[in-house]
Amino acid sequence: MYARLAEMLASTTVIKWFPGHDVEDDWIVEAEVELGYSLPPSYCWWLKNYGNGQLNGGSILTIGQLAYRDIDHTDILYIHRLNLADKDWCKQYPNRVDLFVPDADELYFFNTSSKDEHGEFSVMCFDLLNDMIYEYASTFSKFLEKLMDERS
Repeated sequence: MYARLAEMLASTTVIKWFPGHDVEDDWIVEAEVELGYSLPPSYCWWLKNYGNGQLNGGSILTIGQLAYRDIDHTDILYIHRLNLADKDWCKQYPNRVDLFVPDADELYFFNTSSKDEHGEFSVMCFDLLNDMIYEYASTFSKFLEKLMDERS
């Protein structure tokens, strides 16, 4: 199902990942329990097969070990907890789970109100310079493909 994406990842220098940092199934289950919903299948595939990634100096957020989750700035739950601590943020972005913050100009997040029939969330881009939010990709796998295409 993700053969094309795996081929792209094998031949790209755009996204860097570190072998051996795959996410365990238990960590995904723990994250889903805390979030209250299932994570998208393509994101889970990424987590289980690659675990983490760097692009343009930013981290594609992952799920870290429970022992380090409260201090790991690359952990999706750590960042989400920080966001939830801000009441104004919660009112403004009730369906946002940050995914990738490459620089000060933009950030990418899951729109958790947009689950499709396959369990995928759309990935939104928040253009901070223009204060504009738009759909970047319909799934996490298409998000990765688009990032590689644009930055190759």
